[in-house]
Amino acid sequence: MAIVAQFDPVTMEILWHRLITIVDEMAAVLVRTSFSTVVGAANDFGCEVMDAAGRSLAHATRSMPVFNRTLPNVTRAALAKFGPEGIRPGDVFIANDPWLNAGHHPDIAVMTPFFYSGRLMGVAASIAHVTDLGGALDANTVRESYEEGLLIPIARLYEEGRLNTVVEEFIAANVRVPEMVVGDIHAQVASNQAGGDKILALMEEYELEDLAPLAQEIRTRSEAAMRAAIGAVPDGEYRSRVEMDEFDRRLHIDCRITVKGEELQVDFTGSSPQQPRGGINCTWIYTRGHTSYGLKCILLPEVPSNAGVYRPITLLAPEGCILNARHPASVRMRTRTGWYIHHSLFAALAEVLPDRVMAAPGLLAGLTVYAKREGDGKAFHSWFFNGGGMGAGAKTDGVSTCIFPSSASNVPVELFEVAVPLLVEEKEFRTNSAGPARQRGGLGQRMSFRLLPGFEGTATVALQPMGQHVPPFGLNGGGEAATAEIMVDGRVLTREEKLTTAGAMEVKDTNVLVSMDTAGGGGFGPAEEREVALVAEDARNGLISADQAPSIYGVVLDPVTFKVNTAATADRRRALTAARKKQPAS
Repeated sequence: MAIVAQFDPVTMEILWHRLITIVDEMAAVLVRTSFSTVVGAANDFGCEVMDAAGRSLAHATRSMPVFNRTLPNVTRAALAKFGPEGIRPGDVFIANDPWLNAGHHPDIAVMTPFFYSGRLMGVAASIAHVTDLGGALDANTVRESYEEGLLIPIARLYEEGRLNTVVEEFIAANVRVPEMVVGDIHAQVASNQAGGDKILALMEEYELEDLAPLAQEIRTRSEAAMRAAIGAVPDGEYRSRVEMDEFDRRLHIDCRITVKGEELQVDFTGSSPQQPRGGINCTWIYTRGHTSYGLKCILLPEVPSNAGVYRPITLLAPEGCILNARHPASVRMRTRTGWYIHHSLFAALAEVLPDRVMAAPGLLAGLTVYAKREGDGKAFHSWFFNGGGMGAGAKTDGVSTCIFPSSASNVPVELFEVAVPLLVEEKEFRTNSAGPARQRGGLGQRMSFRLLPGFEGTATVALQPMGQHVPPFGLNGGGEAATAEIMVDGRVLTREEKLTTAGAMEVKDTNVLVSMDTAGGGGFGPAEEREVALVAEDARNGLISADQAPSIYGVVLDPVTFKVNTAATADRRRALTAARKKQPAS
């Protein structure tokens, strides 16, 4: 029996999850056909299916969450540019405008409309962070977006199934590793084609003449769920100010969340102005993406993301602030600001929703490598992502070495060493890097490398650890986590060196050891309230040091057996609790 407009709950659940499965298949195609480690290993991509108006229906489970929120925007712009009469079967569009797409040039959107019975039915789309797009190697030095690489306006990559070779050649001529970049773009095309074909097959199977009724049903149900979640939050204004110290000086995000009935508004008025260099500015589309995604994490994590979820949410940020930068501001390193949006949401809602938020995460340390071999001039390139510690929640410890709020993966050492002439000598948890608390934060990690012995040539590395100066905060009495660091042969770089040398460091000598520490995650709750057995286990496993157990957690252990001295522990914990209660509230 044909399904026209009404869906019973069982059929609805089946169709909705079939859509998600289809987009997961798109992701599998993209990963397996990609050329780069940043897509194939780090999973820095997004796949999505939208209706004919560019409204989100479903995204891949492994999609980068912020990409799920920005793909509909650039898709709607493409649909508007070419119009209903100018889009035909076999067309594929491409774009990377940071003010339309995902906030910086390396994220390229590829969009493939699909048709059913001659009518535009929807769009299968993907974003992938390509290996290179030209521009300056040292992102810290750039002062405007023109220095940050090739800008691709919304263009036809394929026209009725025919490759636009001019667009392909233009991209290849402006990047350092053209085979890798162009290869990833065509992997996106293949991914989109797989998604569109699967959607059409689903429509045939269920005798759907149009996707619009199903799309409307998904959006309506999702909007109702989000309105109920917002309605459960007491009406009021909730504020926070979160500081960042990622570049020349301390910056801040001011966040005011207003809840009224079943609607919610976030206002970033008062945040720092856009900055003159370093690529740490955010475009408005990128800010909207992270803010709405962060709110969904807190309020409605169990419902798959789609356009309906976000209807009850409105966002404000004055043009010209660091979260709504005017063109041509530099935006290459926008994560160094935009990821702190999540910190601001957690801090603002911590009092009213303590069981839904977490302490500040340690984010990530990124490493980009370009190398060229003498003699034959062979080029090498790879990205390497290292996760920091995740912040703790009210009931759970933070996850260690997790790249929240991204869904990117820590890149396996073996894949990295195959891609570039560097030798990784250590990759391990950082003892005492987690915020001490009742629920301990996640640990950061250390990664150390040197030039591969025997390699004749130079490697240029860009080191980009986040959280180098302002420690990730704890909540409800939880402790701060350790900050990130960059070291050369064991010496911690100065602030000036981090802004100059580390942005494009040349490694020529195999005797030089470069190390990068990620920050830990903040803790939740007073440290002396942590279960004694968990403290002993952390000490036994080397996650905390022998001196931190008694001094911070109040647990006195035998240094050899790690057996707890019960009487001494009780005395020590009483003393720590009394000292904490005497401290003025922060």
